[in-house]
Amino acid sequence: QPLVQRTPFQSHSYGFGQHGHRHLHETRIFSSDGVSEDDKESGMLPNDNKSSKEGIKYALGSFVTTVVMSLTFFFSIDQASISAYQNDILAANGLSNNIVAAATEEESKQNIPPPPITTTSSERSLKIGKDLKELNSRFFCAYWCSHCYEQKLRLGKEAMTNVQYIECSKEGLNSQAAVCNDRKVPGYPTWEIGGKLYPGEMYLDELEDIIAKAKKD
Repeated sequence: QPLVQRTPFQSHSYGFGQHGHRHLHETRIFSSDGVSEDDKESGMLPNDNKSSKEGIKYALGSFVTTVVMSLTFFFSIDQASISAYQNDILAANGLSNNIVAAATEEESKQNIPPPPITTTSSERSLKIGKDLKELNSRFFCAYWCSHCYEQKLRLGKEAMTNVQYIECSKEGLNSQAAVCNDRKVPGYPTWEIGGKLYPGEMYLDELEDIIAKAKKD
């Protein structure tokens, strides 16, 4: 067994070599409280109340650190396994992450609604809206079209409930692009009133004139 000689400030530890010769193993430095620097670093403290509490604190800290690192490693492995499994499924279906990402991006560009109508209809606009409904009129538009939006604001949200709105953009909400193509809509906005096309944004008096003409025909 190693022989340990302690002094208030340092200790020399000796042992016996292979041929029985005593030789120096190490020198351990002690502070004035009788605790070696090595023991402080390793967490081994004297068995008094204060030091015991410190030792318990260090031990618990080490335990918690070990648990956290283990859980981190477990979940990282689990996430890697899930990712690998997903890649296997994609490969089995002839897909790749790039293809799926492109499809997701394309899907996000679909069904874009037009901006909401924020104006209230006047009595005049309400009358125009009712006349347009009686004539089975249609309003060809695109969600991104500023002139379309100005036309809707001019009539107001109540009157526009009587107007058949046709979304011509492929990316727009409830798109009817095929209907717009079949009808050969020249631009946006375009009104169809009495079976005839009237392209462009209209003032209320212009709509009233077109409605009166359509009713005569």
